[in-house]
Amino acid sequence: MFDHLSAVPQADEGTLVCVTPWSATLQAQARAEALAAWFRCPLVPRGRRSIEQVFAEEGVSGVLVAEDPPRLYHRAQPGQPFFFHPGLARPRLAALAHGLPDRLLRVAGIRPGDVVVDATLGTGTDSLVLAYGVGPDGRVIAIESSWVLARLFAWAKRENGHGYPGMRELLARIEVVYGDNEQVMAAMASDSADVVYFDPMFRRPIAEQDATIAPARPWTDPRPLSDAAWREAQRIARRCVVLKERPASDQFARFGLVPDKPRAKIAFGVWNKEREAR
Repeated sequence: MFDHLSAVPQADEGTLVCVTPWSATLQAQARAEALAAWFRCPLVPRGRRSIEQVFAEEGVSGVLVAEDPPRLYHRAQPGQPFFFHPGLARPRLAALAHGLPDRLLRVAGIRPGDVVVDATLGTGTDSLVLAYGVGPDGRVIAIESSWVLARLFAWAKRENGHGYPGMRELLARIEVVYGDNEQVMAAMASDSADVVYFDPMFRRPIAEQDATIAPARPWTDPRPLSDAAWREAQRIARRCVVLKERPASDQFARFGLVPDKPRAKIAFGVWNKEREAR
């Protein structure tokens, strides 16, 4: 349906460079060349430079180290690399494999064979769980406005999940789309997805989640969900639109939603198309 990754623009000058790891084997050098082409950024000599030295001498905001999986460093927090891993999805997927329910899948009413739009891919945790829920006949369209995060997740998909158990099958069900979620959804036909899901970045992080999310935070889009994106989601969803936020967030009232767990650390609100049509 989409092939937006091929249209990802080259990194702006000064944004990102790729380097080899300390041990620059022939395999690592080949991976660095492939990653530089994939991210459309310069490949610069590593030498014996630290990450901090690369930042200082290259004048960039991001450094991509060609390890497996690749490590992405941001100038704002050079000691916290972001890389693809199942993260918080792992215990949820393990629970699902043992027949236990997942709160997101239950609230959103995900069924095998569904087409789900995850309009805020981010680190990909929820996309992986949604991919489990839709099963081998379903599909997750994962939209990400950060080209770096979109490209990194797509590289993990290309590399079959870097050897993490079960990732190859789940990633095969996920289609990564780079772009603004409002614009991407505007190009989709009405009622073309069963469920649309939003998980905007919380302005105030949740402590136990932030250890996983913090390394990616400098690359994420901090803007709140737009009215136009919400309207597009309502148009393309056949069944419902789901919003994840803090229970006390004003975003639930803004979109006429009721949080499912008012006293929990996170809550889901659901707009049901069939109910609205009555």
